[in-house]
Amino acid sequence: MMNKSMYDFLFANYNDKQDDVALCFLYKNFSYAFLKNEVDKVACFLVEQGIKKGDVVTVALPNIPSSVSVFYAINKIGAIANMVHPLVPYALLKERMQQTNSKLLFAFDLLLDVYFNELINDGFKVVVCKANDYLTDFESFFYTHFGKKRCKNIDKTKCLFFKNAQKTKLFDIKTNVCGNDVAVIMHSSGTTDKSKSACLSNEGFNYVANNVINVLPWASKLGKGMASLAVLPTFHAFGLGVSIHTMLSFGYQSVMIPKYSAKLIVKKIRQKNVAIIAGVPTMFAGMVEQKAFKGKKLKKLKFAFCGGDKLADSLKNKFDTIVASYGGSCVLDEGYGLTEASGVLCVNTRKAQKQGSVGKPVGDTVVVAFDENGKPLSNGTMGELCVSSPAIMKGYLQGDKLVDDGLFVFDDKRFVKTGDFGYVDEQGFVFFKQRQKRIEKVSGVNVFPAEAEHVILHIDGVKACCVKGVAHSTKGVVMKAFVVADDGVDHNALICKIKNECDKKLDKWTQPKFYEVLSDLPLTPFGKVDYKSLR
Repeated sequence: MMNKSMYDFLFANYNDKQDDVALCFLYKNFSYAFLKNEVDKVACFLVEQGIKKGDVVTVALPNIPSSVSVFYAINKIGAIANMVHPLVPYALLKERMQQTNSKLLFAFDLLLDVYFNELINDGFKVVVCKANDYLTDFESFFYTHFGKKRCKNIDKTKCLFFKNAQKTKLFDIKTNVCGNDVAVIMHSSGTTDKSKSACLSNEGFNYVANNVINVLPWASKLGKGMASLAVLPTFHAFGLGVSIHTMLSFGYQSVMIPKYSAKLIVKKIRQKNVAIIAGVPTMFAGMVEQKAFKGKKLKKLKFAFCGGDKLADSLKNKFDTIVASYGGSCVLDEGYGLTEASGVLCVNTRKAQKQGSVGKPVGDTVVVAFDENGKPLSNGTMGELCVSSPAIMKGYLQGDKLVDDGLFVFDDKRFVKTGDFGYVDEQGFVFFKQRQKRIEKVSGVNVFPAEAEHVILHIDGVKACCVKGVAHSTKGVVMKAFVVADDGVDHNALICKIKNECDKKLDKWTQPKFYEVLSDLPLTPFGKVDYKSLR
């Protein structure tokens, strides 16, 4: 079942769901029949533009229906989708298009408008996508003329429009696409701070979909009428693999959120009777702070999955408590994933979970901790977590070749290094402790900022925090805590409380020497704390 294109995987049970709702966007619903028809038309459009199997097409779109249609159309013809954040500066977009030898770009009009002239002058071919591609002419008029932003620089004579793709006449496309083919290029920091381009296969994402769906209490039954929230974007392996590919492949409605907004997320949960949510900690932290995150509609929540970064116990407890107070049984389950492994690797489930862990590996995934010399460590011993799975990447793209940086063979299995520090216990639960690139050296001692963060986040009055090493004139590096306080909390009193707790529970190297209270922590485009920007 996995040895096929993602397109074929998605529509394998098409007859059973063609009349069901696939996508919810703005206030409109679109069926699986609509989605398949549009994907097939866009695939024909791509062929007419000269795109063939193995060619790269760049997708720089937010979570709008065209991002789904374009992705699966690219996949259907055996081309490769180069998934890029739509908010990246033009210089980085250009670099990633040139690096992959991209033949075509699908971009969002309001974002494209800023660099349209540069793009055309550099010789790139572009297809303009709009949110109102899915509105009637009447609705589109009001959206365009009464919206807050208007495009001024897009020259209609120098580009193509997604509307053209939607109107393409259907014809047969004969392309042999298999599971082992590269389907997606995802851009990641890899195991270092340097950006790398991971090449991922159809089989990898199909494998993730099969395993994630089996984590759900009702397993692989078609999710007729059940809605899943798509907040994480398609340029994120977790977002593409779970919120889109898994959910649509098994018949769920995907409620698309084009731009992160905790207020909008909570509104959609109430409007759409959302049953499944997958996200990162900052997303859930914003949700629980909303006054509207309450009421009987929370009973509709069945499964909440958190990955992408370490989940604080205090956040999990707050989410679980609020849902339970309205009669809901949903709890926030933590998992663990990696771009280089198509998203998801480990999950806590109702049947098997352990406090503080990221769960057990899914399916045939194997997680082993290795020491710095490449030797496997015994259970309970901390080292670099390395993963073997059918979902791991084929390699990083370097020029026009795949290179195996970070990949190695052990015990006849192909492993990828995660760059994360942790251990596996005797029962097979995986414990993620720290990104290796965040480990600090203080007076020659390895310090894990996550240990200090764990203590601070359990203190009443602390909303969020990030701890990192900062330069010191005499000691070289010392730890500093950046804290976000709850509303109305006295900052000086809170810092005193934090210092006392850290003195009691942390060694002298891990104890923060400096504190700073911020209104919010800076975030990366993926919704993680941007610790590198903190000074």
